[in-house]
Amino acid sequence: MKISVNYKSGQRQTFIVPKTMLATDFRNLAEEIGGKIENIEFSLEDQHISLRNTELQESLHLTE
Repeated sequence: MKISVNYKSGQRQTFIVPKTMLATDFRNLAEEIGGKIENIEFSLEDQHISLRNTELQESLHLTE
């Protein structure tokens, strides 16, 4: 999974992270590498994730 981290210093770093890595472990690692974090952006390039999101949206529309 690709994760982009924007640091308070203005720097931006993109990481390739295994899906099995805990979010807290990743955040600690990213802070050790670049300092204080402004925000984190997750890339949803995986076909299965996109499909699940589409299915969820469709099911929400069906229940309205």
